[in-house]
Amino acid sequence: QVNGSHVSIPFVTGLSTKIFSQEGFLVIDSSPDIQIRYNGFNVIKITIGERLQNKVCGLCGNFNGDPTDDYATLRGKPALSSVVLAQSWKTNGMQKSCNELQYSQYAASCDNVQIQELQSDSYCLKLTDMKGFFQPCYGLLDPLPFYESCFLDGCYNHKKVQLCGSLAAYGEACRTFGILGTEWIEKENCCKRARG
Repeated sequence: QVNGSHVSIPFVTGLSTKIFSQEGFLVIDSSPDIQIRYNGFNVIKITIGERLQNKVCGLCGNFNGDPTDDYATLRGKPALSSVVLAQSWKTNGMQKSCNELQYSQYAASCDNVQIQELQSDSYCLKLTDMKGFFQPCYGLLDPLPFYESCFLDGCYNHKKVQLCGSLAAYGEACRTFGILGTEWIEKENCCKRARG
């Protein structure tokens, strides 16, 4: 929807912002200032142009070139945890409808037995398969953090949904290095989830 009205993509708004689908992501592009890529589930990447340096704030930081001061609440205080950070930046309409505490509680309750069960199947291993989808990216970006996150998130997500989300996260990170692997979307049947 754009301003409450359903639109078909590709679409160009009155402000010349382009909305289109690309490699499993919905892209909102108001070049050269802001581009948002969203997989319709759990991966969002926001790229902003240099003109906005030091002119933004929020969950993604302040874009001042110093990543050490990005983890700050709405009031500018250092956030003690990711939950505190998320809660401080909620908009008025989201105060009651989004309960981020439940996810940290799920993660805390994920015991070694559950993790071992997740490790016993090959779902998350697809992130580290040296002959797999992302082989060209491995020398540039370590897949291990994405692999570990896949198990942890799998404690409260359906395995198939989690795999698609984890593959999308690593695939989007590889894009930063100019590696645009997309064959996983169709091969793993992630099209519907990846495109929303």
